[in-house]
Amino acid sequence: MTKKAFPVITKRVLLFISVAGFILCALIFAASYWAFNRQFTEQYDADILEIAAAARACLNPDDFERYRQDPVADQRHKNVLELLQLFVDEFDLNVIYVSAVEAPEYRHIFYFYDPVNKHGKWKPYPLGYEEDYYEESYHRTTKRVYEEGAELVRHTIKSRIGSHITAQVPVYDSKGNIVALLGAQKNVQGFVDARKNFARTVIIMVLIFGVVFVTAFTVYFNFRFMRPIMLVTNETNRFASENGKPDDKLLERGTKDELGTLANSVYKMEGKVYDNIMALTRMTTETAEALASAIDAKDAYTHGHSTRVAEYSRDIARRLGKTEPECRNIYLSALLHDVGKIGIPNSIINKKGKLTKEEYDVIKTHPVIGAQILANITQIPNIANGAYYHHERFDGKGYPVGLAGKKIPEIGRIIAVADAYDAMTSNRSYRGILSQETAREEIQKGMGEQFDPDFAKIMLAMIDEDKDFKMREQN
Repeated sequence: MTKKAFPVITKRVLLFISVAGFILCALIFAASYWAFNRQFTEQYDADILEIAAAARACLNPDDFERYRQDPVADQRHKNVLELLQLFVDEFDLNVIYVSAVEAPEYRHIFYFYDPVNKHGKWKPYPLGYEEDYYEESYHRTTKRVYEEGAELVRHTIKSRIGSHITAQVPVYDSKGNIVALLGAQKNVQGFVDARKNFARTVIIMVLIFGVVFVTAFTVYFNFRFMRPIMLVTNETNRFASENGKPDDKLLERGTKDELGTLANSVYKMEGKVYDNIMALTRMTTETAEALASAIDAKDAYTHGHSTRVAEYSRDIARRLGKTEPECRNIYLSALLHDVGKIGIPNSIINKKGKLTKEEYDVIKTHPVIGAQILANITQIPNIANGAYYHHERFDGKGYPVGLAGKKIPEIGRIIAVADAYDAMTSNRSYRGILSQETAREEIQKGMGEQFDPDFAKIMLAMIDEDKDFKMREQN
């Protein structure tokens, strides 16, 4: 199994952490933004209450009823107006006013008003000036003061010159009745700009934190959890497909945590399975070798033939790049390629003279008999094919089927060249061992006709490497 940089479960965890991180960042931003606003609001409320308390101390609410009846500004009115102007300058206010209202319309009747005209748009209202407020926010806050007894109400106004907050507090007469409102308006555009910058900074910091957190967590999770899990997964898949020895990497984590314990358990399990497989493999191989020896014993001139053919075939398979399990299966198939000779009479097998046509026809049946014997063995892939097809020729003139070229199963083409070479380098009833040079010439001559050229080339390479001519029957 190929390792992946981010396995499926890691991608899911990454998605989950990303979403969770996004939610966390949003909560952090919301909490920071709320705290920033609350801090400003609390500070503003404290300041405006302090201003209102000081301003109310300058007023004589008991005079309001007289002003309502006779709205003429006297000296006392002028003195209060001057004091309110001082509050405007001292606290950098836009407007400060005192007004009475009448239910149910809550029409404002102004008694004092800031006449400074700081922004070039307001003019001092005359004493007793009445105005119907069309803004819902004014109407709503006025009702809250008069009807609900709110000690402080405020609302925000946005204009061409920026944002402003207007706050209103009640004014009480000597009897404790609310007789007027004291309102103060302050420009808060600086706060609005600061809030935007704060929000921008918080968003950037939160995003950076989120990216760093998600990245760091993903790397940690992948290293701490997914890599060990993938190690165990890859190892079990490898072991299942190759049946090799357990990988010592499983022991690197020790047993310091659950994953290490799992890896250690998998290592032990694979070790036991491997030992059992090796035991079964040895038993299978030994059984096949014993059967091959019994087959070779029928022919006085083919001692060790099956074993040598099996070794040559396995060597060819290895040079082809086959896996060890594939090489082992080819070895076992080649070891039993002549098992069908069990069904051939000894008189024919050991005949010293030339075989008759009828006798040769009987000999030619041993691939079919061998395939029938091996057909019920299902745990070794293609083992019957080795016995059935090893006498087929590449040019289609072989037996028992007469297949040609690549239509002949690969295992049959491998065993064919190995079998022919050993036949030439072994004693026979009708001749002795041929020389290495002669055997090589015959193999080369049969390329493309009797043998698969690719496998014949490998056989020739093996012959050339055998400087001491050890690939032959030993006397």
